[in-house]
Amino acid sequence: MLSRGRRGFLAAAAAFAVLGPRQPVAAQDPNERPATLARVEAYLNSITTMKASFLQVASTGDVAQGTFYMRRPGRLRIEYPPPSPALIVGDGHRLIYYDKELKSANMMPIEDTLAGILVRERVRLSGDIAVAAYRHEKGTVSITLRRKAEPEAGSLDLVFNDAPLRLRLWIVTDAHGTTTRVSLSDAEFGVQLSDELFTVPEEPQRQ
Repeated sequence: MLSRGRRGFLAAAAAFAVLGPRQPVAAQDPNERPATLARVEAYLNSITTMKASFLQVASTGDVAQGTFYMRRPGRLRIEYPPPSPALIVGDGHRLIYYDKELKSANMMPIEDTLAGILVRERVRLSGDIAVAAYRHEKGTVSITLRRKAEPEAGSLDLVFNDAPLRLRLWIVTDAHGTTTRVSLSDAEFGVQLSDELFTVPEEPQRQ
């Protein structure tokens, strides 16, 4: 079992890899929801690599910051500065929570996480993914995503500025009701990211 703190880190990991270049959005009323969702898909699929600083704030009061790297498909890295021992890596197949001090890890298939939705080779807001809520008002587009097979496992809210479409905020809610808000700064897109970024320092002892 993961501790609440580690669940929080993994929940936060699910919400990264989402900000990207601006694209226009045309929907102006609820009847245009399918067109808006199609544009959101195109926007997410336009992101190949990204590096950014991040700030995350949880409903528990925990605050963390660090550096985020993403390379689709399947790869991400979340680095927290010392004294935090935490490192989160998506290596293309697994999401790994690595403890630098203990040299141990918790692992799960990345496809079983909310992060897996957003770092797939092809992002689709359909199929095994449900758009549980959709809102379009006052220049803002918001969608709530859940995995159809496990709707109770949590949700991911994406909030976009409208015209042009740009992600402003994402909120992860885990199975325990803990929410984590994530914001990025100094984002760079289309950058070269080495394979080494998406590995842990050594194959860790599995917990």
